[in-house]
Amino acid sequence: MHRSYLQYVVLCAMLTLFIPVSVQADTVAGENTGTYRFHGNVDGAEVSIDGQMMGVIVKGILDVPVSVTGTPYHAYTFQKEGYYNYAGVINSVPAKGQIIHIYVSMSALPLVEYSRVHLLVSPTDADVTWDGTLLGKVPPTGIFIIYNVVPGKHTLMLAKEGYVTLNEVLTVPKNQVMRVPLTLQPVPLGSITVTSVPTGASVFLDGQFRGVTPLTLNDLPAGSHSVTMRGEGFQDVISAVEVTAGSTTMVSETLIPGTPVPGSTRAGMSSLMMVGGLAIAGLLLVFRKP
Repeated sequence: MHRSYLQYVVLCAMLTLFIPVSVQADTVAGENTGTYRFHGNVDGAEVSIDGQMMGVIVKGILDVPVSVTGTPYHAYTFQKEGYYNYAGVINSVPAKGQIIHIYVSMSALPLVEYSRVHLLVSPTDADVTWDGTLLGKVPPTGIFIIYNVVPGKHTLMLAKEGYVTLNEVLTVPKNQVMRVPLTLQPVPLGSITVTSVPTGASVFLDGQFRGVTPLTLNDLPAGSHSVTMRGEGFQDVISAVEVTAGSTTMVSETLIPGTPVPGSTRAGMSSLMMVGGLAIAGLLLVFRKP
């Protein structure tokens, strides 16, 4: 009995020694710590402080412990897909053991009800440019589909060689399949007949050699063009020509002989021939003397 009593006393003494030590350790560990408690209305929202990700809202709360003697925080942000980002300013530092509550209510982004646009294009193989971006060519079916179109105004351009480029502004409604029939018009064509005096002058249309006079150029796009006639020994003749759809424009010019350029090869050859002729004449006179 005496031994049991002694054991009990020793056990109590040991408990008396250990309990204060444990309480003191908890106090030391938390004596310089406070807490920011973020309350959010959107679970899963990411919380960042001064650009550093701290965690996510779970069941409406995120606790962020901070040192009361450390560098103070300045700002926080909440973000989650489908919601507007939320930014706030931190104006205070929690004291030892203090919890500072910060409440945030995030707003959802408006739901975008995307539409689909079906372009029904004739002829096919035209280039489709949507809002300044080339999307591709119209397939042989003549149906070009544009998916996930945001409702509102959009610009469309259709282009194909030999056809007038089409530019349209389309207003797309929300959550619909919009069908748009479009037909490209052929470029109006005309002709040019070119003659010259003398004939055989080279003809250049818009800088490209097309043949010699007399010459008729067919299937030319209506509008302004440049015709140049060039002949050996003649001055170039440049004409501005307006081609009218469905008709032939006549271009007729008389070429003007070119002016020899001093020191040119042709002038040099003439002088050389003259000197040579005089030399031969002098030799003949010498040999004719008795």
